[in-house]
Amino acid sequence: MKLQPHQLTYIAEDLGKRRPAPIGWLLLLAQHRSEVVREGAIYGLAMHRDRMDVGKRLERMAIEDASDCIRIAAIEALEP
Repeated sequence: MKLQPHQLTYIAEDLGKRRPAPIGWLLLLAQHRSEVVREGAIYGLAMHRDRMDVGKRLERMAIEDASDCIRIAAIEALEP
């Protein structure tokens, strides 16, 4: 069964709520080709923005992502 982007985005958000969160999976989803999946990954990662690897990924997305919406979401995720 192949998961669709709209399913992956909800999964990514939910993964961020888990303790311990599977940060590696979220970082991979943050690189997904689908904008909606990257957005879900941002919401999952936002709960862990104080981790260096997560903060760096969010900063990179805020600057480099091709989508305006993703850049804005990443900027918002970095805010306390």
